[in-house]
Amino acid sequence: MIVTKVKLHSKQDKVIARQPSAATESATSGIRASLDDIRVRAFHMYQKRGAQHGYDIQDWLNAERQITQR
Repeated sequence: MIVTKVKLHSKQDKVIARQPSAATESATSGIRASLDDIRVRAFHMYQKRGAQHGYDIQDWLNAERQITQR
C-alpha cells in the first residue's frame, strides 16, 4: 500500500492510501530480484576468495556490474 500525505489549503493534512499499480509492483519486484541476485553473486565471490574479509564493497560493486550487464 502506498500512503501519500497531501497538503490542503487549510491547516489540516489529508492522508491518502491506495494500492500500488501493477507497473509499480512489477518494478519493485524487479529491483528486489536484482538486489537478491547481486547479494548472492557477491557472497559467492566472498566464498571463492576463501571467506577473506575486507572486500565486501568491491564484491558488491563487481556483482552489481555483472548483474546489470547481462
